[in-house]
Amino acid sequence: MKKIIVAGLILSSALFGAEHVIDQKGKTFIPHAITVAVGDTLVFKNSDPFAHNAFTDNAANEFDTGMQAPGNDISIKVKAAGVFNVECAIHPNMLLTVTAK
Repeated sequence: MKKIIVAGLILSSALFGAEHVIDQKGKTFIPHAITVAVGDTLVFKNSDPFAHNAFTDNAANEFDTGMQAPGNDISIKVKAAGVFNVECAIHPNMLLTVTAK
């Protein structure tokens, strides 16, 4: 019985992908670089007392979270393999490099 449950958990993880939290704190993305799998989810967490934004213009993984209020989380699904940068439109020095395999 345990083997079936464990196999189901592994299969579930493979089908739905992992979740990776990217904290926005001190006007920086934490971590600054991350390696993920296609199908994984990036959760942008705003821990600062002011708004942030996360976007990429990478054609295969393009997204823009819009204005993200303090305390809010926004989830983005990684759609394709490759390396892309994520920036904050409000704080241009914020940079995250994502490597998707």
